Amino acid sequence: MCSLKGSLLALAILTLISFTYLSEITDLYHSPRVFKLNYEEMEQNFKIYIYPDGDPNTFYQTPRKLTGKYASEGFFFQNIRESRFRTLDPDQAHLFFIPISCHKMRGKGTSYENMTVIVKNYVESLIAKYPYWNRTLGADHFFVTCHDVGVRATEGVPFLIKNAIRVVCSPSYDVGFIPHKDVALPQVLQPFALPAGGNDV
Repeated sequence: MCSLKGSLLALAILTLISFTYLSEITDLYHSPRVFKLNYEEMEQNFKIYIYPDGDPNTFYQTPRKLTGKYASEGFFFQNIRESRFRTLDPDQAHLFFIPISCHKMRGKGTSYENMTVIVKNYVESLIAKYPYWNRTLGADHFFVTCHDVGVRATEGVPFLIKNAIRVVCSPSYDVGFIPHKDVALPQVLQPFALPAGGNDV
């Protein structure tokens, strides 16, 4: 009898905890306190794994310069490599970064057609070698496509565009942006051609 009472009490406590937790999830966007707690937890625990494979002259390298209209990609690669969110253990990761530098490929004179083949072969090699893509079909993977070069180089890889998160910095809205999963990266032009001014917002 005591065992049954103990079990029912444990079940009641677990039910109460789960209801409390679920109500906090729905309150996440309505309660600054809950959001702050969730954000602080994310700041401490969030991890990104960067795939190390690929031709070092084509893939995971900071693009050749941090200037011009592709500076956003260069700064993104540099910052993520130095980020405190980076982990060397893929089993700890929440997200996986596919380090494709289309700008660097373009700088080597690679045609768009060849860039698409390179990107497709590279991603397929990651899928074959690692188990992480297959767990979510790439929904927890992301990559950068800057300007028209990145967009054109990856548009020939439909499963990548459809499933993975694209971090897009483009001067045009006509890039197949998928609002529920893709992320906008501000376009940076270095050095700045014009003096600061205008509307700060």
